[in-house]
Amino acid sequence: MNKKEFKKIIKEIGFTSQGKFAEHIGVKATTFTTYKTIPSHITRVTRLALLAKRNGIDFDEIQEAMKID
Repeated sequence: MNKKEFKKIIKEIGFTSQGKFAEHIGVKATTFTTYKTIPSHITRVTRLALLAKRNGIDFDEIQEAMKID
């Protein structure tokens, strides 16, 4: 996933910034600034969160089910 698509998706999910999303999934806020492309494990979490949002499931439920602290 490229950064442009990532930014678009996290905004659709409801996060105001990459940093806020990073903090929510337990990653340093500055992490995404170093990536040219988003790693596959973050891509999976992002896409799951988007699917959840589109189907009326709160991101916190996904986070809890995946045991993301």
